[in-house]
Amino acid sequence: MTPKDCLLSALRHEVPDRIPTFEWFIDATVSLALCGSDDPVEVVERLDLDAVNVRADYAKTWKDDDSFADEWGIERKMTGDALPAVMNSPIQTIADHADFAFPPLDAPHRFKTLERALEKYGDHRGVVLNLRDGFSDMRDLLGYENALVTMLTDKRHYTDLLKRVVEYNVALAALAVQRYGIQIVATTDDVATGRGPIIKPKVYAEMIFPHFKEVMQGYKSLGLIVIKHSDGDVRPFIDLWLEAGIDCLDPIDPGGGLDMAEMKVQYGNRLCFKGNIDCTGNLCDGTPEQVEEEVRVCIEKGGRSGLIVSSSNTIHRGVKPENYRTMLQALRRYGRR
Repeated sequence: MTPKDCLLSALRHEVPDRIPTFEWFIDATVSLALCGSDDPVEVVERLDLDAVNVRADYAKTWKDDDSFADEWGIERKMTGDALPAVMNSPIQTIADHADFAFPPLDAPHRFKTLERALEKYGDHRGVVLNLRDGFSDMRDLLGYENALVTMLTDKRHYTDLLKRVVEYNVALAALAVQRYGIQIVATTDDVATGRGPIIKPKVYAEMIFPHFKEVMQGYKSLGLIVIKHSDGDVRPFIDLWLEAGIDCLDPIDPGGGLDMAEMKVQYGNRLCFKGNIDCTGNLCDGTPEQVEEEVRVCIEKGGRSGLIVSSSNTIHRGVKPENYRTMLQALRRYGRR
């Protein structure tokens, strides 16, 4: 089976020749140390991963202080962490959101990375298009505090903006399907921490879920397989997400108290699972032996169908390169049938 075949087999709850792996993001410091490249598309081949995760491309304007603004008008700054932090958001007053123009869907550069990945890998490796499913766009457009407060204080305008976000993401997916025939979409919208949801489940069910379901059904109507990502303890939301139609949940986050064996018993016949090698634990400061054992136990608990082994979030710059290499080697050792 090709890497893409193994990935699709896992997502369809079949038993692939080997358990697949890919990451949302591999920090340049790690990839340079392991394979001498910081090109996300190139790294996938050099590390022999089963898929590459790509986002739509938005032009960036850099400043001297290591910050940048993208086409959305969202300002981010490199802070030394794995991903840049949002510093300023473009919509200050949600009642004025109708005056804010979203970036054009069909800009010539919008899918340049996707095109490059498909040209390089064709049908040999999976190409996953990473989009949004609602809340993360609201968080970035409004700012974290504003997104949480206006959900309660200005429901009408919040709902109207969320509908625009949903329509935009589904339209992006439709373009990618029409032009490139993509098969898999992933949504990386976090709604929980290790201690539980950041939005009360009752509020989520009222304000977010109807639109989450709309975007999921939009993706499914395009024939797409959908992977849903959120860190933390997401157990209050899983049944809702299943109702919306997700195919795969990422991660089974040990930092959120989720256990692979328990999740398999409860949801294994309905969901594929991606990830739970703790990227805040052994991958950062464990020994190679501890990493190998964590991979072995993950496979033992997760079984050989409906499982994609990966980190519990990303391979960020705090991950020891040698430990990520050990994770991949252990997967190749224990993940073959």
